[in-house]
Amino acid sequence: MPMRLSETYRAGDRVEVVFDTGGSQQWLAGQVIGSQPPGLWVRLSDGSMWFVTNTRRIRPASSAGTESE
Repeated sequence: MPMRLSETYRAGDRVEVVFDTGGSQQWLAGQVIGSQPPGLWVRLSDGSMWFVTNTRRIRPASSAGTESE
């Protein structure tokens, strides 16, 4: 069974969240603010807050540059 988001990421972790825009994917930098099962609250660099529940939509910030997934 895959790990839950709250087991993978902690408050303060730098992450990237993917958004589908115009038929392409864009990864935006953010920081985990906290856990609220079943997901995580992430603040993006523009200050907006997002609730992420899908492990395919979030990755560690160090994964940058692998958009060919």
